[in-house]
Amino acid sequence: MKAARKRSVLRNALSGGALAGIVMATGLATAGPAAADASGCTPADLGMVCGNVWGDSTYVHDAGIARDKIELSICDYQGVVTVYNSSGSKIWQKHSPRHGGCSVGRAWFDFSVNRYFPNNSKISLSWYERGVHQATVSHRITK
Repeated sequence: MKAARKRSVLRNALSGGALAGIVMATGLATAGPAAADASGCTPADLGMVCGNVWGDSTYVHDAGIARDKIELSICDYQGVVTVYNSSGSKIWQKHSPRHGGCSVGRAWFDFSVNRYFPNNSKISLSWYERGVHQATVSHRITK
C-alpha cells in the first residue's frame, strides 16, 4: 500500500461515525496478531489513540499512530513505536519528532520501519502529550 494511501486510511478511520465502530470492532489495546496488516484503537483522555501496522508475516513495512481528541487541541505531542521480543525485552524503538505546536481534533505520525522481527514479537505504538503518556496500542507480530 502506498504511503499516501496508508496515511489517508489512518486519517479516515478516525473520522465521524467510524470512531465508535473502530472501538467496537477492534477491542481495546489488545495485542492481536499482525501477520499482515493490523489496526486497533484504545480510549485516551477525551478521545482515543489508534495504531496501524502494515507488513507481511514478520516483516513490518510501516506503522502509524493517530490521536483523536473531542473538541480540544492536541499540543506538544510525540509518537513512539517499540518492538519487544517474546520474552518482553525491548529490541527496537523509534521516536517521531516532537511536535511543539497544537493540532485541533486530530494528529498523527507515520513511521517507516522496513525490517524483520522475530516471530511472536509485540509492536506497541504509544502517544505522548506534553511528555505524559496518553495510550498505547499493541499488536503481535506472527508468521
